[in-house]
Amino acid sequence: MIKKYYLLNGLLLILAIVSFFAWYQAKSNDKTMQPAVMVDAFATEIESIQFNELGQKRAEIQTTKLWHFTGGDSALLTAPRLTLYSADRKAPWVVSAKMGKTFNGAQKIDLIDDVVIHQSSSTNNTDTLITTSLLHIFPKTQLATTDQLVTLVQAGVKITSIGMNAYLDQKHVTLLSQTRGFYDPTKALNKSASF
Repeated sequence: MIKKYYLLNGLLLILAIVSFFAWYQAKSNDKTMQPAVMVDAFATEIESIQFNELGQKRAEIQTTKLWHFTGGDSALLTAPRLTLYSADRKAPWVVSAKMGKTFNGAQKIDLIDDVVIHQSSSTNNTDTLITTSLLHIFPKTQLATTDQLVTLVQAGVKITSIGMNAYLDQKHVTLLSQTRGFYDPTKALNKSASF
């Protein structure tokens, strides 16, 4: 009878220890399975304005929907529209896409699907339209870069390339590879192309 008592107590003690470790392991796994990045804010019809050191507009970001994430101060944007202003007050660059994602606030912005970069004609420049499927923009330096197919259109000029580095504030574009161009002098403006 005493042996059965010790045997039963021993089995209960082992069962308690195994149950504790199973519970502890399940609790630990729950923590590791939780996503490291979670949505902490959601907003609609957003407009954000960035200013330079002189108090002049440097950039405006508009979006129909915004999801902000805890990790990396990043956000997902629906139908983003970015307006970049130059220091010499040339016509601004307007960049739009179907989707976008910001990193570290808005230090870097990735624009995805049907990306359109446009600068209207003014006394300093011709109307310029650039399209691609993916674009990385750094608003502070106004650098726009991609490794995807790019199409650049100005009056009488159409150029395609794989990849581009565009310094929008300086209106300087470097096309990276497989560049092809078409020039129609009948549609070209009197002034020379700016790129």
